[in-house]
Amino acid sequence: MCDDVPDNWHIGEKCLAPLVENGKLHEGTISYIKKDKNGKLFAVVSFLESEERKILINRLCRVEANRGPWKSLIFDDSDLEKPYFPDQNLPSPAVAFKLSDNGDFIPYTINRYLRDYQREGAQFLYGHYAKKRGCILGDDMGLGKTIQVISFLAAVLQKKGTREDIENNMPEFLLRTMKKESKCNPKKTFLIVAPLSVLYNWKDELDTWGYFKVTVLHGSKKDDDLSRIKQGKCEVALTTYETLRLYLDEFNSVEWSAVIVDEAHRIKNPK
Repeated sequence: MCDDVPDNWHIGEKCLAPLVENGKLHEGTISYIKKDKNGKLFAVVSFLESEERKILINRLCRVEANRGPWKSLIFDDSDLEKPYFPDQNLPSPAVAFKLSDNGDFIPYTINRYLRDYQREGAQFLYGHYAKKRGCILGDDMGLGKTIQVISFLAAVLQKKGTREDIENNMPEFLLRTMKKESKCNPKKTFLIVAPLSVLYNWKDELDTWGYFKVTVLHGSKKDDDLSRIKQGKCEVALTTYETLRLYLDEFNSVEWSAVIVDEAHRIKNPK
């Protein structure tokens, strides 16, 4: 965090701004400054790559400050929460939503953005999963079925949506170096089957809503990816109907915790 007062920043001014992807400061130009609906002050910063990012204004540093643009920046825990949508009003309090007495919760980072019916959908999925029974989530288009599935996955994979997930996803040798143990359950691996047209949509949504270890089983690296899955290095695998059909034996060799089928009407076709 930098110590500059927000009032001292001006449109068109150069600044050093952090990017979450690499934890480093990059030089950019302030395009404009505004408040979101929650009262937080943001700057929209344009970078040399012509990319614009919305960044909390108290995260900006002066270019002339004695910090190079490639120096690592330590983020506060709140900066690393997933998901975070600065322009949205929070429809719910930032508290976890209990799905069972076994310690499975929808993390507060997700629950604060859910509607009541979306919680009910996640609870519906969880109840059938706990009883080892299949089910159909049949909400109308546009009501957030994908988010309900992701909420369910976050709960059963015991995600927090915070720095803790980042640490849990680190390779074992790094955790040993840090003298920490992973709290994630590598035995749980879920398969999502979807049409190719929405396959990477699923990947984007999973990346937006949490820190999931995701593998896309599509293309030329399927064998390597299946090997990683069998080693417990993946939590959610994504594939298409066509890939599943062609490599059915290989997919059947994996002990999936559950299989989630998008556009389920596709499986009516015996071919």
